Amino acid sequence: MQYTILDFQKDFPDDDTCLDRIFQLKYGDAPFCSKCEKHTKHHRVSGRRQYACQFCGHQIAPCAGTPFEKSRTSLQKWFYAMYLFTASRHGVPAKELERQLGVTYKTAWRMAHELRKLMAQLDGTENRSLDSGHVEIDETYVGGRKIKESVAATPSATCRVFSGSQSGAAES
Repeated sequence: MQYTILDFQKDFPDDDTCLDRIFQLKYGDAPFCSKCEKHTKHHRVSGRRQYACQFCGHQIAPCAGTPFEKSRTSLQKWFYAMYLFTASRHGVPAKELERQLGVTYKTAWRMAHELRKLMAQLDGTENRSLDSGHVEIDETYVGGRKIKESVAATPSATCRVFSGSQSGAAES
């Protein structure tokens, strides 16, 4: 079964639902208070993206250490951006996020950048250098033809920009 936009809207209708989901994923069903050292229930702190321990009042922020940590953009927009990234086969440009989310290009670019960083981190590819793993290459013309020259006079020299091998050894 496919997860559709209607399913997304039903599952995440507002920011509170999104924050509850982050809390549940990060702390599970029985969160532990690090201050009073008890398994306890936490309640929402109104007006903030935080929860407080029912016994001692110690506050925890589920968004800490995530791309949403210092963002003023609503969590629902972040979740929708993640939905677009997972629903798309070829990635999502920042301009598309700008249109779909109704945010500025700067915000859309940052969101896309943070989500790509997170996906690379989860894939284990964030610290790979260019000479490790699979590398695709292409050839290109260097220079170009002068104005008023025929197509037949196009330079035939190509420059191989970079190549790589599966073992990680680079060639030129």
